[in-house]
Amino acid sequence: MPLELREVNTETDFPALAKCLYESYEEPPQEFFHAWFPIFGTDEKARKESLEEAATRLADWHSHDPSSYWQKVVDTETGNVAGGALWNIHPENPFTEPHDIEVTWFPDDGSRKFAEEMIQLHNAPRALLGQRPQVYLFIIFTHPNYRRKGVAQQFMSWGMKKADEMGVEMFLDATPVGKPLYGANGFVSVKENIIIPQIENPDQAWKEIAERIGPVPFDLMWRPAGGNYKEGKTIMPWNRN
Repeated sequence: MPLELREVNTETDFPALAKCLYESYEEPPQEFFHAWFPIFGTDEKARKESLEEAATRLADWHSHDPSSYWQKVVDTETGNVAGGALWNIHPENPFTEPHDIEVTWFPDDGSRKFAEEMIQLHNAPRALLGQRPQVYLFIIFTHPNYRRKGVAQQFMSWGMKKADEMGVEMFLDATPVGKPLYGANGFVSVKENIIIPQIENPDQAWKEIAERIGPVPFDLMWRPAGGNYKEGKTIMPWNRN
């Protein structure tokens, strides 16, 4: 099956991308995904509504973010989306101005506050260490039917080439599932980030989503400009005087 890397058609592709995204993160289940893309119910109607909202939101995020660049890998025999990736390409420091995501996809209760806190904690390490031009891998996924066929590597190879052409660093926030792929591509862990949102006097909605998601382990991973990292010799930019 020929698998081809393509730029996303932002007018038509987000529904298929959302469907592939959900199915990718559901096998194996990654509960943190619920904080970004919840399904309110267990029937097909609830799932359909969630997918529609996700597709609309992904398109809206893209249209309002000049750094956003979406890709997909397509099975050219069937037309199926085998995977997707969202890059944020920053020729300048992305943290010169605050940029908070408004959490509109939860009700206005503790579940929304939980998601807001979780996203802030997720972004904090890169905001601290990544105050320079960069290429950031925000989202990457491969459909279970296409795993171990080089889909994710196509995305990674493109991203590393792009960063090297720009002469900039790369960052990503890795789950335990993704770390082996990133390590094999020259990324190193620079900050462990165990996300446990906390609040005084949480309401029932906060307690329910906190119980469902639990502590979320991420690692901020980094690749130096040019990709030539040497353990014990490469000086991290944030450690320079």
